[in-house]
Amino acid sequence: MTFSRFDRYELRTTDVDGARAFYRAIVGDGFWTTGIDVAPLPAPALARGVPPYWLGHIGVEDVVPVMYQFFDAGATRLGLPPADGRDTAGVVLRDPFGANVALMPGTAAPNDHRVAWHLHGSRDEERAFEFYARVLGWTALERQDLGARGRHVTFSWNGTGRPVGSTSDIARRPHVHAQWLYFFRTPNLEASLARARDLGALPLPPTTTADGHRVAACDDPQGGAFGLYEDAN
Repeated sequence: MTFSRFDRYELRTTDVDGARAFYRAIVGDGFWTTGIDVAPLPAPALARGVPPYWLGHIGVEDVVPVMYQFFDAGATRLGLPPADGRDTAGVVLRDPFGANVALMPGTAAPNDHRVAWHLHGSRDEERAFEFYARVLGWTALERQDLGARGRHVTFSWNGTGRPVGSTSDIARRPHVHAQWLYFFRTPNLEASLARARDLGALPLPPTTTADGHRVAACDDPQGGAFGLYEDAN
């Protein structure tokens, strides 16, 4: 099976220039390069009161058959179909568990060094992982019960066994909705969090993973959710 993986990340926001400045300030000047983009929040979403959000694009060999596997499992399309009726260039979906995700033709050399972790939050981590594993070929690595931080199935997507993310049941918690959450690398988590607070972000207290990495989830000044990740020494 061909391994499919996240190839691109796009922030859809109400303040493009403000977002560019914010993420440069907390993560570094080289943040906005190939594979990480920002665009205005689409007008229909804005009219419905949808807050800014990060949209991950999964690169696949052929968009259409994968899209129909999502539809068959209960996913829905976000936005209108293309005028020519063909989805070969990509499609934005709400997955069967309520998280937004996009499919796109896979790239030859994806850039992922800035994105350290991909967290899928739903109400059932096992069902979510089984779906993505079946459709995209991802491999389970560990099952962890982190108490208040939920149950997790960590996974790899390239056959190397390197963990790149987890599915979790954190959407069972009050006020937590289903979503993909992307954690961006920073060399100094405390400094990034302090700068984020100064610029109007709302970070949660940092935690330490079982492997010694330090992480924190945040809302940016426009309300887009993201995470910060400092590698273990």
